[in-house]
Amino acid sequence: MTRVLVLGSGQLGLMMAAAASRLGVQLDRLDPENWTLLRGTSPTPEPLPSDWRGEAYDHVTVEREHFPDRAVLQAFDSHPGFKLANTLHCLADRRRQKSFLDELGIATSEWLTVRDRADLAELQHRVGLGLVLKAATGGYDGRGQWRINDPQPEVPAEAVPGQLIAERVVAFEREVSLVGARNRRGDCVFYPLVENEHRHGMLVCTIAPGELAPGQQAEAEDMLRRIMDALDYVGVMAMECFEESGRLLVNELAPRVHNSGHWTQEGASIDQFEMHVRALANLPLTVPETTRNTAMLNLVGTAFDPAWLDLGKTRLHWYGKEVRPGRKLGHLNVYGATNHALLDNLEALMKRWDPMDPADIQRALDILKRDIGDARGETQHTRPEREQRISN
Repeated sequence: MTRVLVLGSGQLGLMMAAAASRLGVQLDRLDPENWTLLRGTSPTPEPLPSDWRGEAYDHVTVEREHFPDRAVLQAFDSHPGFKLANTLHCLADRRRQKSFLDELGIATSEWLTVRDRADLAELQHRVGLGLVLKAATGGYDGRGQWRINDPQPEVPAEAVPGQLIAERVVAFEREVSLVGARNRRGDCVFYPLVENEHRHGMLVCTIAPGELAPGQQAEAEDMLRRIMDALDYVGVMAMECFEESGRLLVNELAPRVHNSGHWTQEGASIDQFEMHVRALANLPLTVPETTRNTAMLNLVGTAFDPAWLDLGKTRLHWYGKEVRPGRKLGHLNVYGATNHALLDNLEALMKRWDPMDPADIQRALDILKRDIGDARGETQHTRPEREQRISN
């Protein structure tokens, strides 16, 4: 039996473990904060000796980019199945990630490293007042990020000079993401581009497949293929993009399974978690087919409700975490054979149950209504005003 170890013990590793069990692959999860092991989908942690290095595992992967300290990754640097050291070094720091994309000639928003207010002023002089300041490492779901619109910009007191980047705020038409996978031979497969909506920097819904401009899928696949090839990456990777004036600008890369790929659990012939395990274990990397139109809705800061299990054309995925405000605790995949059917199912959900801020479901409805109108050749309506996306 092939054995895989995931560094991280959150919901992504748990869903990978469930997918691995269907393939006859043993996948266990390492909790790096407590140095304990969770076997398969078991919730019971096993303490490990301090010198444990997972020698029994064929492959070592991750469910996140950031760890308590570098020692966690260094512990596996000599493991023959851990091939991610270069990828994590390159992508976990936004300064290196942006420089890497620049070297590949892949478009991103204009950016620079920020040491003081003079750097902010320099970028403002080039691109205008609208800037986003981001911590170079850490920070997710909108954390560690600040909007800068002042003509006399200051670095926030809580930010660390030199450990920051600033980017031009992108006036995007939509946010899209692509999930792809690559194996050790360099073969790649891709899911369709999807459209995402965020609130306060956190993903709230994904609509799959997205309504695309001609050639956009091929453009995105070429970009992600070049990125994975340059890193000699194995597994699933997600690429988040802004669409601005018809072109794609890469916002962030995630060298792992990703929130915007959760729709594949109900909407694709092979979900992203199984695809990741296939790539790692050198199993057939079959091209996934879209089986149903799907809307993924994140459940944020809300307690479990058994009524979710009685929703038609909807599948619940609950993570079993402690409930806290602003925390992703699960997601719903709502599906239908067509966009019309999906729209009907979302409207039915909106009427009978409010799982979150109702505006979040409304965002998914707005995307579908626009896409249905576009397919009919109708005039595009203006989307409701919403918060400018910063980062995920």
